[in-house]
Formats: sequence, structure tokens, C-alpha cells
Amino acid sequence: MSFITRFALSTNRITMVFIILTIVVGIRQFITFPRQEDPPITIREVLIYAFFPGMNPIDIEQLVTRKIEARLRTLPEIKDIWSDSKTGKVVIHADTRDEYEDLDLIWQKIRNKMADLRPELPEGTIGPFVNDEFGLTAIATIALTGDGFSMAEMRPVARDIRDQLYDLEGIRKIELWGIQEEQIFLKYSSTTFFQKGISIREIIDALVQQNVILPGGVVDAEGRDLIIEPSGNFRSVEDIESVFIKIPGTEKSTQLKDLMRVERGYIDPPKDLAYFNGKPAIVISVSITPGVNAVEFGGRLTHKIREIESFLPIGYALEYATFQPELVQKAVQGALSNVYLTLVIVLVVVMLFLGLRTGLIVGSFVPMTMLLGLIVMRYINVELERVSIASAIIALGMLVDNGIVVAEDVRSRLELNEEKKQACIEAGRTLAIPLLTSSLTTILAFMPMLLVGGTTGDYIFSLPMVVIILLLSSWFLSMFMTPAMCFWFMKVKPIASAGNASQSTDDANTDPYSGKFYRIYQKLLEHLLRFRYIVLGIIAVIFVLGGLAGSFLVREFFGASDRNQLLVYVDLPAGYNIRATDNVVRRLTAYLSDRQKNPEITSTIAYVATGGPRFFLALSPFDPDPNRAFLIINAETDEQVPGVVARVRQYFLSDIPEANGRVKQMWIGGTEPGLVEIRLVGPDSEYLYEKGNLLLTGFHQIPGVLDVRSDWENK
Repeated sequence: MSFITRFALSTNRITMVFIILTIVVGIRQFITFPRQEDPPITIREVLIYAFFPGMNPIDIEQLVTRKIEARLRTLPEIKDIWSDSKTGKVVIHADTRDEYEDLDLIWQKIRNKMADLRPELPEGTIGPFVNDEFGLTAIATIALTGDGFSMAEMRPVARDIRDQLYDLEGIRKIELWGIQEEQIFLKYSSTTFFQKGISIREIIDALVQQNVILPGGVVDAEGRDLIIEPSGNFRSVEDIESVFIKIPGTEKSTQLKDLMRVERGYIDPPKDLAYFNGKPAIVISVSITPGVNAVEFGGRLTHKIREIESFLPIGYALEYATFQPELVQKAVQGALSNVYLTLVIVLVVVMLFLGLRTGLIVGSFVPMTMLLGLIVMRYINVELERVSIASAIIALGMLVDNGIVVAEDVRSRLELNEEKKQACIEAGRTLAIPLLTSSLTTILAFMPMLLVGGTTGDYIFSLPMVVIILLLSSWFLSMFMTPAMCFWFMKVKPIASAGNASQSTDDANTDPYSGKFYRIYQKLLEHLLRFRYIVLGIIAVIFVLGGLAGSFLVREFFGASDRNQLLVYVDLPAGYNIRATDNVVRRLTAYLSDRQKNPEITSTIAYVATGGPRFFLALSPFDPDPNRAFLIINAETDEQVPGVVARVRQYFLSDIPEANGRVKQMWIGGTEPGLVEIRLVGPDSEYLYEKGNLLLTGFHQIPGVLDVRSDWENK
């Protein structure tokens, strides 16, 4: 493969242009490169919802759930299905098989199946609805609070903010959480109705007939269209109070306000609630399109938020509940600092042992390899995140060898007075196959990681890919750039002339291994070989001791997360309504907001009756349920998180015994570490419930188990 080296040396201008373009394009790619905290994970899960208000769980299961599940099983792409049937509703989850890549096509097939199924479901069924954005991650959640403002006044402000945020380039979706919709309540006395001889049905019919929201038509007035709009539709509480109700058996009518009280209020019970630092809030979640630089977008989002906030009335505040760009910047910058430090160490060591010129040639080889690798990574959609950067650090220690070996070989040939261009070509010719073989050996060691499936495979995909890209880039540049750099810049004083190397010069000057370092190394080898059995015995003892020590180490596929956040799940017994859950959350957030008891906590965000938006890719929000809540607690530093976790767990045991509080640290990876899920399947629900409780009891007896729950909960 010496043609690569020959081409580089014979076409100097093309080689220079290639090097310059690699530097310019690589630096530009690095500046604009998409940055994420963690590798992207393909969420292959879809949710299907269906509602039938008031229907009991058994009928929901038999008449709705099973029909939807049966229709889903007709799709070969579906791997797993599980459902949760409760009074008046069902939530069905479906996973797709890993071998299918076109998820949009699968989601469309599911939509078509559900549309075909609708006529077969019981009359009155609402849905089924398909949610194929279950895996959408919010890069930021913004809490809108308003001191002195009601939720009714905050709602249009939140919607206006959402509309303004859509002006930012790169936004995919914005959702609002904690919105409290309003309703009109009619409060009456049955005695009054009985005295007047009026039924509630007559009141309802009168309101329906009066509240006309359909168009009234168009009148052609000599070529000009006049649009007729009915004037009876309600715009205010006063409009409803002014409706005339005919009194049966008489010619008289009376206004509605004389028969009942008309009041404006919020939906009761509320659908979901949100609190920021204990205050009622509306949370705005922002998701971005794939490939957008999260750090750069975070700067634009912050600027936009501050601009919007400056125009809001006094009392309104916009604060980040979660802000991923800051965590991305921390993770990427921390990893990149290791890369920079490694580059400096390599450059210093190479210059120290190979000399200034050779050291600079090899030192330039390392960043060139990284820049070329960035260009290839961008082409195959590998982003800068903790795994890809970590794999770059791993590859750094190996890729520098190719440049060192070629540069040192050229230098040795020049010391033997070989012609410069020929020395460079010969170095490429003799080392091309050995270096390629060495690189491929390392690459093959990482290849099995590409075969890992599921979310773990998605998470670690960039590790072997980056190693492969950088090692192959290193080999190519060692054959292409390094010989050219040696030809242009390397200057070496020959040790001896070609024709008089053995007789006219002292052997100590001609032998490259006659230096002091090599003589010391030779004596060390002689002593080791003399006592070889003792050396082998010591090595065997070290090997055994190392194996024993390794057996005591904690085994984790991924280490602990350095996020300064912790998660709290609040579970009340099934049957508790949202107001009971809200009461628990208010007490908990009041405790967490106490700076004297929890000085480390900077902010909290709580979602009542819902899991909120997915703010972390590997974290799946739970299905909406009135007896559940979810909180995110932000601490000052990640070192403080374990202490806060222990304190919040103790608070649940001592002050909130009616609720089960599950407090967790964040994690690294596609799945939560230490999480075990067991599914019991059978035709007899009573038998399953009994065995499920036995299983829960058995888990509670295992040392180290913290949180155990059943999705059937209590009856």
C-alpha cells in the first residue's frame, strides 16, 4: 500500500490542500457539532389510549383492551404489548422489534389499525388515540409563576409564550403542563325548581338552543356577501344569567339567574397540577429537532426567555425547572478537557523522547486525526456526547502509535544516510500492512459492541464507531500525512556515511542502541532472565491476587450519574383522588423549600397526577393517575445528592406515612441500574393477585431492596 505514500509525496500541492481543508473543515465542524449529554436512544414504544367514562375495569378489559391488543398483534413489527385497564380508561404500551428501522411507517400502520377498529368498539368509546411521540425529550422545562395572578389569568400568558417560543429555529414541539381549564357551574335548589314546575332538562335544552356556535349563512346583497353570525352564543357569565326560561303552564318567562347561581371556576376535579418551589405553576416543555446543537440552542432559548419576561407584568416569573444545555455543556466540556490534557501530554512526551522536530510532526498528527475523525463522525451522524468523547480518549492512546512508528522509522533511515524521499516511501511501504493489522486487531476487539441490541446497544453504539473511525483515520494519515511532513520538515544528522560505516567510525557512535538508557535496560533484562522462575512466580502471584481483588469490586456497566438532580415518586393507594395527592405534594414541597432544613436544594418541580414531560431520554414518565405524583429536585452539586436522597426518604417514613415515596438518584445508560421487572401472566386474576402479593413479600425480604411496587396496586 505504498501508493498512498507515493501519491502524497509526488503531489505536494494536493497533499497541502488536503491538510488545510481537513484543518479548516474539522475546526468548523467542531464549533457547530451537535452536542448532547448522552447518546441518542431509539424509543421503540408507542402508547394507545381509549376512554369509556364510568365503565368498570373488567368491562374495559373485555370490551376495549382485548380488541385493541388483538388488532396490534396482527402487526409483525410489534414485539411486546402490555396494558393497564382502569375504571373508564385503558393505556396500552407496545414495543417494536429492533430489526425494524422505519418507525414512522410502523406508527402509521398502528393508526390505520386503530381507525379500522373504532366501529367495532362499544358505542360511547372515546378513541383509541395513538401517541407516537412518547420518546420525545424536553431539552428544557420552564416554570411560569405569577404572584397575585390566578391560574385563569396565567393560562393565556402561557399560551402566548408558547407561540413566541415557536419563533426559535430548531424547536420541534412545545407542551404546557399544569393548565387549569375553566368551566361554568350551575348551582340550584330542587325546591325552587319544584315550585316553578321546571325540570333541569328544560334548563339544559334552553341553554343548548341559545348557545348557537354554528355559522348563520351568507346573504347576497347586490354582489356583496353579508355574513350572518348568530348573536346567541355565550361570551360571559352574564350572558348565561340573562337567558330566559319559560315557566311551564304559563305565558311567563324568567331569567336563569332567578332560578340558579351561575359561577365560573376550574374543572373539578382538576386533570393535573404543577408546582415550582411550592408555588402553583404552568410548565412549558421545549423539545428540539434531532441534530440541533443543544448548547447553542440553550443560549438562544435563554435570550428569548429573558426577552419575553421583560415584557410580562410585574409578578410573573419565568424560571428553568430543568435545563439540559447546562448539563450537556458540563458533560461535554469535562470530557473535552480530558482530550485537551491528553493531547498536551502526548505532545510533551513525544517531544521529550523524539526531539523537537520529530515531536512536532507527531504532535500535529494527533489533532489532525481528531479533526478528520470529526468530519467522518458528522457524516455518519455521531454526535459529541459523553460516550463518543470517552471513546475518543480511549483511541488517543492507540492512534498516536501509528504516527510515532512511521516518524521514527523515517528518522532511523535518515540517520543511516538514506535518501530523504526514498526513506519516506520505504517507511510507508514496510509499515503499511503491520500498522493496518495492528489497527484492525484493536478494531475487532471493539466490534462485538456493535452487536449489542436494545437501548444498551443504542447507548454504546458511538463507542466502537468512534474508535474505528479514529484508528482508521490514524492509519491513513500515518501513510499519507506523516511521510509528507517528515519529507518537508525533518532534519536528521547522519550517524555515519553510507560507504564507510564500519571501519572509519567507532562502533559506539554507529550503534543506535549503545546509549546509556539501552545499557541500563539490557542489564535489567539480563537479571530478569537469570532469575526467570522467580519472576514468573511473582507474576503468577500478582495475577491471582488481582483476580481475588477484582471479585470484591462493585460491578456496574455504567457508573453513577454526575447530574445534580434526584427523582421522587409519590404513590398513594389506588382510589385516592387528585386532591389527596395534591395535599401530600404540597406538604412535601413545603418541606423541600425550607432552606434551613434543606440548604442544598436550589429548586423543585412537582407534577400531580401525571409524570410530566420526558426530560431525560432514559426516563419514561408514568401514565397519568390521580393517586400518583412526580418531583424533580435540583441540588447545588452532584456530591450533595446522596445526602438529600437519604433525608427525603426519612421524611416520607416519619411525616408522610400514608404515601409510598420512592427517591432515586439519576443514572447513566439506557436503562435504570438495579431495576428488576417481573411480569406474572395467567387467566385467573384472583390467583395472580395472590401470587403477586407473595412475590412482593419475597422481594421485601431481600437485603438491599429499596422500592417494591405492583402496578395492580390495591383493589
